Amino acid sequence: MEFREDIYLGFTAVLSVLASYNALFLSPADVEMGDLVRIFYFHLPPAIICYAALLVSVATGLIYIRTKDQRYDAVSESGAIIGLVYGLVTLIGGAVWANATWGVYWNWDPRETTTLILWFAYVGYFLLRMSVENPERRASSAAVFNVLAFLTVPLSYASFILWPSLHPRLGEGGGLGLTTSMVQALVMNIVAGLFIFGYLLKKTYERRLRMDSLESQLAEGA
Repeated sequence: MEFREDIYLGFTAVLSVLASYNALFLSPADVEMGDLVRIFYFHLPPAIICYAALLVSVATGLIYIRTKDQRYDAVSESGAIIGLVYGLVTLIGGAVWANATWGVYWNWDPRETTTLILWFAYVGYFLLRMSVENPERRASSAAVFNVLAFLTVPLSYASFILWPSLHPRLGEGGGLGLTTSMVQALVMNIVAGLFIFGYLLKKTYERRLRMDSLESQLAEGA
């Protein structure tokens, strides 16, 4: 079946609007946090997408090491770009929520700190890519570095379990008990975010292929 980008985008747009409306207007306020809990619906999905994008990046990087197929390196770089962007969105959203709940934008909470480390690790990934000119060596070096950088993902995820943290946890006793309608709003925003991620990954990958093709043409012309 042929991929219809217009249908995909239309569905994604409708789902995103419904998810946002659900989070902002239909989902109830939290007993303790009140309407501030609505920030959560736009903070957790970017974090999940960041993790998913970096998982795609490291997985396709490992496939590149085995196959030496530049298309996998293109997917790996595309995933890392999206992960870096969504990581920044996560940090900003977390700072906004921290200020709303704790009265300070940044307090070096373990989740904040490890997510910042994650973000800088992937800044290093792109600095490495920019420092190597040979395409094959660049892809191989980036793939190896990606494996090391990805270690920051489980560290970020498990940080509030490993160390004392003010970061709320889902479920009973975790500081953020969600009702059925709240879970529904959260799931809708996560799914909508993943659809957006799929589109962004496709477009970023296609752009990388066009750049590679142009680079090859310029090299041949020279």
